[in-house]
Amino acid sequence: MPTTEILDIIRLAPGGEGVGKCENGEVCFVAATAPGDRIEVGQFARQSGALRGQLLRVVEASKIRRDPPCPYAGQCGGCDFMHLEPTAQRQLKLELLDESLQRVGGNPPRAGDVQFVASAKEQGYRSRLRLHVDQQGQVGFLSPRSHRVVPVERCLVADPTINRALERLAAADARAKKRLSFCEQVELRSAEATPTLAVRLIPRKKIQLQAELYAPLFPDDAVVVVADTDDDHQRTQTMPVSTEVTLSVPLSAFSQVNREVNRELVHRVVLAALQRDRRTFLDAYAGAGNFALPLLKAGLTGVAIDSDSAGILAARARARDLGLPFTGFDVGDARRLIEHLVKGRRQFDYIVLDPPRHGSKDVLEAVLGLRPRTIAFVSCDPVALARDLSLVTAHGGRIESLTVLDMFPETHHFETLAIVDCDG
Repeated sequence: MPTTEILDIIRLAPGGEGVGKCENGEVCFVAATAPGDRIEVGQFARQSGALRGQLLRVVEASKIRRDPPCPYAGQCGGCDFMHLEPTAQRQLKLELLDESLQRVGGNPPRAGDVQFVASAKEQGYRSRLRLHVDQQGQVGFLSPRSHRVVPVERCLVADPTINRALERLAAADARAKKRLSFCEQVELRSAEATPTLAVRLIPRKKIQLQAELYAPLFPDDAVVVVADTDDDHQRTQTMPVSTEVTLSVPLSAFSQVNREVNRELVHRVVLAALQRDRRTFLDAYAGAGNFALPLLKAGLTGVAIDSDSAGILAARARARDLGLPFTGFDVGDARRLIEHLVKGRRQFDYIVLDPPRHGSKDVLEAVLGLRPRTIAFVSCDPVALARDLSLVTAHGGRIESLTVLDMFPETHHFETLAIVDCDG
């Protein structure tokens, strides 16, 4: 293969990379490109069986390109759509979903077009950020396909509270950097109510950290904890998810990074249940109650399960505080607990599946054994979602609606809500 080649980018892959063909006909993936680009590519390498190349220069720019508004664009491995116009970003996300549904899902039948919910903010929206720390105590993001830390003073997509903490870290003196070097990562989490800033310190292997020694490195109002300690599991931040429900989210538990878009997602999940007069639900990856508590507040009864005890116990306590049923919150592996429910001949009208990135493949057949009338799939990976939808439609499910929610502007990532009716 030549040292360099000129490629035409014809589309984007689900991972956000541009796809072009080399002179020998082999497909090559190149990051930071756009459909319509003509580029010079070099530094070819084979990764996971696929050929990837490094963008050397743009020979002819696509019409949807722009100058990235972030000074770290192309250096840090974060916002891989920063070089694209916002309207193009949204269109490409719709195309990525459609391609996945056709290529992986066998183009399952669906009722109507895909809806798109834009984020109110294209920047300054992110309420949770995980940073890496190098051996010298520099804090930042990893450069693309590398373990090199790119120090940052601000992050364009992070909210102001997080950026206050980033500025303090960037200004740290040599002594403070030495202390930071004992951390492998630092996670910053913001909230609308006190504590508005929480800091999670993830130590390097075999290192024990004392949170109080790190508190002076952050704003005075910050809560600082060490990951996987009692404080990490017990300290919480409040997160409104609807006009009536506010969660208490442990610092160790998962939370969505875009609060406004998450509220819209929760609203649509609850609305789908109410419109269909669903009475009982199972939330199979409930976390701290993002969907379960609003569904209970809307008058449904059900079961919420999660493998993370801190999140599910916080959801149970919050349900009790809100005067809602709080006996159906169980800690354990989703597949094992669902199979137990099937053996007990339990049935649920409405099932919410918001799994990790790999999707619901491990639990979906067991879920169908609960004879749901409707399943709400919430997915951050269009390929995994397409596979899951293919399975459920093969069992008679009908895709009634698909909604892309732009939870992560400036990146190729997005959430999709698929409502599937299964009752004949």
